[in-house]
Amino acid sequence: MSEKVLITGYNGALAKRVAIILEKKFHLVFLTSNKESVNNKNIFFWNINEGYIDPAALIDCKHIVHLCGFNIMNRWTKKNRELMYSSRVLTANLLFNKCCALDLKIKSFIGASAMGYYGLNTIADVNESSENGDDWLAKLSLDWENAANQFVEIGSRVTNLRISLLMDLNSGFLKVTLLPLKIGIASVFTPANLAYSWIHIDDVARFILFSLENKHINGPYNMAVPKRQSQRELIKEIKSCVFPFAITFPIPIFLMKFILGGRSQVLSGGLYLKSDKILNSGFNFTYPSVTSFLKKA
Repeated sequence: MSEKVLITGYNGALAKRVAIILEKKFHLVFLTSNKESVNNKNIFFWNINEGYIDPAALIDCKHIVHLCGFNIMNRWTKKNRELMYSSRVLTANLLFNKCCALDLKIKSFIGASAMGYYGLNTIADVNESSENGDDWLAKLSLDWENAANQFVEIGSRVTNLRISLLMDLNSGFLKVTLLPLKIGIASVFTPANLAYSWIHIDDVARFILFSLENKHINGPYNMAVPKRQSQRELIKEIKSCVFPFAITFPIPIFLMKFILGGRSQVLSGGLYLKSDKILNSGFNFTYPSVTSFLKKA
């Protein structure tokens, strides 16, 4: 009989992609805070404010893949920051407390984290041993991982995925980049020579499967392709696949700060996430370059 895997963040793009990758090998159930999505068969309700999880989602569960989180690209108001924090950290705490209450022995807990762990203003090459940053997003990421690491106390193997810029044709950075490119316009934020770390959504989903199936996967992992690229080089490669003759317009980062506020720091670049640990694990990237998936689109 297939082992039961609980996935949070049911309506998110990554959770949906993970479900497609895992469904043939595991019995999947999901948690959602959207009552309209609940069917009480494999999609169950939870409410962080009320400290409630439908116990049917957890009973006999062997693995948890925790992917929920209020979108970090929403405006960074005080209220939204609180939602970003509670939807990541407090939900992980709730999962841990409920597992303890039900005396569940979860084999593995895989949690989404972010490259923001290293700090929004950091311009450096970083590996998993590099220091945590000191801004609010770095603090959120640290607390996020610490909440996941509680599962070690009940014998779980814990993996924290420090996800870089997520490439997905249907959402996020790539969607808003491709749209103007199709009419011959591309943009880069200046300075455009800073490192830009990214990973395809399918490779994150595949690594989650790899982590579930391989007990040596443990601790934090930088989720980024090994290829080192600047933002300018990345946009150039995207252009070559979509519209080589597109005109590139530089956008000063101060203008992005005016439009997006602090969120502009997520897109400005500067961090190169070194991928030695994930490569040494035996995992192989399906999409190690932009060209490898855009040529198929």
